[in-house]
Amino acid sequence: MLTDLQLAQIMRNASQRRRALFLQPLNNAMDTHGIGTPLRVAAFLAQLAHESGELQFMEELWGPTAAQQRYEPPSDLARRLGNSQPGDGRLGNSQPGDGRRFKGRGPIQITGRANYKTFGDLMGLDLVGNPELAATPDVAFAIAGLFWERKGLNELADAGNFTEITRRINGGQNGAADREHFYAVAKQVLGASAPVQRAGGARAAAGAKARAGAAAIEALVRGPEIIAADTAAQATKSVKPVRPSKLTKLTSGQPKPTAEPVRVLDARPDTLDFRDLMYTPTLIEVPTHVPLGDYMEIGAPILDQGSEGACTGFGLATVANYLLLRRRVVPDNVPVSPRMFYQLARRYDEWPGENYSGSSARGAMKGWHKHGVCSESLFPYKPAKKNDPLGLTDARTSDALGRPLGAYFRVNHKDIVAMHSALAEVGVLYVTCTVHAGWNDVGANGLITQSSTITGGHAFAIVAFDDQGFWLQNSWGRSWGRQGFARISYDDWLENGTDTWVARLGAPVTLRKLESIASVHAATSAQSNAYSFADLRPHIVSVGNNGTLKAGGDYGSTPAELAQIFEQDMPRVMQDWDKPRVLLYAHGGLVSEQAATQRLAEYRPALLGGNIYPLAFIWRTDYWTTITNILKDTISRRRPEGVLDATKDFMLDRLDDALEPLARVLTGKSAWDEMKQNALAASDPGGAAVLVADQLKALAKKMPGLEIHMVGHSAGSILLAPLVKLLNDRGLKVETCTLWAPACTVDLFRSTYLPAMQKGTLAKLAVFALSDKTERDDNCAKIYNKSLLYLVSAAFEKTSRIPLFREGEPILGMERWIDADLRKTFQSLGAELVLAPNNASDDSQDASNAMHHGDFDDDEKTVTSTFRRIVAGAKAPAGAARGARVAGSKAMPAQVATERDGATPMFRRSESSLRDQRAQIDRKTMG
Repeated sequence: MLTDLQLAQIMRNASQRRRALFLQPLNNAMDTHGIGTPLRVAAFLAQLAHESGELQFMEELWGPTAAQQRYEPPSDLARRLGNSQPGDGRLGNSQPGDGRRFKGRGPIQITGRANYKTFGDLMGLDLVGNPELAATPDVAFAIAGLFWERKGLNELADAGNFTEITRRINGGQNGAADREHFYAVAKQVLGASAPVQRAGGARAAAGAKARAGAAAIEALVRGPEIIAADTAAQATKSVKPVRPSKLTKLTSGQPKPTAEPVRVLDARPDTLDFRDLMYTPTLIEVPTHVPLGDYMEIGAPILDQGSEGACTGFGLATVANYLLLRRRVVPDNVPVSPRMFYQLARRYDEWPGENYSGSSARGAMKGWHKHGVCSESLFPYKPAKKNDPLGLTDARTSDALGRPLGAYFRVNHKDIVAMHSALAEVGVLYVTCTVHAGWNDVGANGLITQSSTITGGHAFAIVAFDDQGFWLQNSWGRSWGRQGFARISYDDWLENGTDTWVARLGAPVTLRKLESIASVHAATSAQSNAYSFADLRPHIVSVGNNGTLKAGGDYGSTPAELAQIFEQDMPRVMQDWDKPRVLLYAHGGLVSEQAATQRLAEYRPALLGGNIYPLAFIWRTDYWTTITNILKDTISRRRPEGVLDATKDFMLDRLDDALEPLARVLTGKSAWDEMKQNALAASDPGGAAVLVADQLKALAKKMPGLEIHMVGHSAGSILLAPLVKLLNDRGLKVETCTLWAPACTVDLFRSTYLPAMQKGTLAKLAVFALSDKTERDDNCAKIYNKSLLYLVSAAFEKTSRIPLFREGEPILGMERWIDADLRKTFQSLGAELVLAPNNASDDSQDASNAMHHGDFDDDEKTVTSTFRRIVAGAKAPAGAARGARVAGSKAMPAQVATERDGATPMFRRSESSLRDQRAQIDRKTMG
């Protein structure tokens, strides 16, 4: 006899209850009709598994659909299909209501009054008078066995001709792959322990044949074959008829809409929150599979979110409905409100107050944990009246207290074993994943075919698993997939899954006193170097917070001191140069005044030796200290005391998503805005850049042939942007402008640098930028796991990033924002984009080994190639100082032209790189 264990291994989604109900009738039918060898049993079970949806469907669901309406007289299909050809059958529905009365029943479906009479006569039963008998276990499987034997399928099974078996059952090869899968599994399971045909079984089969008398095999035509034949007869020549599979037929009770709603896929991956409790698998045995049928027996409603991006609410509602229905003590069969879950998700996700749709799974879980959930009737998805309240009313919140969430845990979505364990323990998982085009073409078998065409983010419930993947319940209605269910393969999940949560219901309680509790919430960094004031003063323009000259301090500048630089220092230094060049340099925003001065001191000897006079805007940024403090303060609000739990390492890619919105509100944007304002204000009337432009105009008159060059690092590109126009307005041309990882927006570039390039007043532009991969491998303070520009683009500019909704503000120094249109502009105007790191030769103008955002200003290849662009191949003058030393620095060569006699410029490590090195040493020491 076939055992329950064997049946469970073959039909892995058949529920335990249905297996128990059908096992003995199934064995009886196989014994009666000679289905007793391993090959016969395997073929029989494989066909039944596909046709009945693994014992799930024993009766056709009634709509009626358009097709089902044709069962009713006086349609030609209801009456007959003709009798001129062998094998033609007849529905014979002659009375009103016959269509529904004689709808499809049994694991191998019979449909229509005539078929019920044929099978009833063969079995000695009045199926016409009692059509419901055809769906009872004993009769249903007896009909299937009779059909199998009289169609000669035992002989085909003996010959291993499974394809022909499918054709005789289906009339074609619909669902062939699914049937073949079940056949292979069944053969494997039954190979060594399949029942052997007994003599009694053979005699019983012979008796059945004798009772059938002269009944022809052709009389055993199933309802689906009649429908298919009628469809073929009515189809035009240009349309190829499709023979419906049993599963398609059995699940046709819900009519498919003529046009599927446009699905909004905007579930956002959860950011990393160190306060999340991680699920740890227990030692409870995990089954080899969790049947979909067991879940379906509970009867959780299939939801449909329509065209709204509310999947986080609908997915969690599915979880709640299941857990409430399954609760052992006082089950709750009242559907919960997806609308309430969705509103709570948006309230508690990472992007409060933004004008966007969609939300994150954690937000929904937090909302349930804090508020419970009310019934759908109290807070419907679509308000019954126009004036219905949309928020959390007293009635809704009071009702929600009766359905609290007791506990919830994050499950490592990359750990299939943990997900199996959690599902086996609780019965349902709440998940999000990236959805692809394969979700739009899920057949009645429910299998999702993986596609590389990504369409968005989605939330749903995982309800079962087998060896091939996870079974999920979607919120797109019963017409999608297998009655609202589908299976996602493990490969698909591992590539596209984003979040997994498991939850347990809480016990409703009554509080005498309502209380609310809120708790939150901590700075570092500095290094200094001193240099000779006398040497460096002539090369510094000190800029204050408002963009004007900043007097006082070690390197303060007054208007008089600035005038002295242009009227005395520059002419004195450049008097013997055949080509006087001035380099206007603006450092990045991550460095302090002392660090910027250090960098100037290191550049100065080589530049002067190459007939380049450096003039550096030293502006009070030290944004590194600011951003470090912001990030540390931000992460402290995302985690308890202690180190990162190793079980959460897989979520590190989400830490950035968590930091961005919090860093934005924790002074990040305001600090960045202030720094940008200071940089741009330097070009306002009375600003430091205006004074410099005026002095350069006067100097150009005194020194014909004076060349002006610019170099800006990171936020320095913001300071230099309006200066280009200031110079152009004074009749001055910028020969070269090199921007290292520019932090200016693409919009600022288009409004400042680009017009000058188009007019020819900015002759040559070069942008050095990290490749996008390198940019993503960079970090800020070892907390934010991408470069500073990613953080600026995502959190600090006007348009912030919301995952899967918008990607932030385009920044010029990020490869990802330099699109085809911008590249075309570069090419047409002779501008260059240099991606770092690269393998360009040492004597190239494009060489760079920069690996981090802060590397460009102390990367030997980057700086040397930039200097080479300025001198444009000219040799340094004879006698230029070589090997000059600056206090505390390594030897710096003076010659930086293309022909350098082998000299290699060396730069002392910057403050930022030394800081990173110290951080690594500290971590090793602490570890």
